[in-house]
Amino acid sequence: MIRDRGNKKWVSLMLPEHIKMLKDMKVDLNRQSRPMIDEYQVQEFEERIKYAQEYKLLLEFSIFDLGFIKNSIGRVIKLDPLSKQIKIKTMKSEFEYINFTDVIEIKILD
Repeated sequence: MIRDRGNKKWVSLMLPEHIKMLKDMKVDLNRQSRPMIDEYQVQEFEERIKYAQEYKLLLEFSIFDLGFIKNSIGRVIKLDPLSKQIKIKTMKSEFEYINFTDVIEIKILD
């Protein structure tokens, strides 16, 4: 508190913890709930993956990750049915593993 002309004034104070909490609240407001994927969509995703793997086509995967949707583009290298993972080679020539249960949408790019 600062005394100025006999009145008490409060000094505004933002602690680093407050700033972090406000940023976390802003991120939480933008989170989405997981969309429901039915059996027919899963079957369609599998067919697109097999088709793209056979003809070496680019795929765009929309992946649900902790409340946010992340896009990844690449060619399918391997589809592992036991661990339910898809191994893709991205545009930067890096390998990435995608969990099949996290996939929301798959598009074939021309």
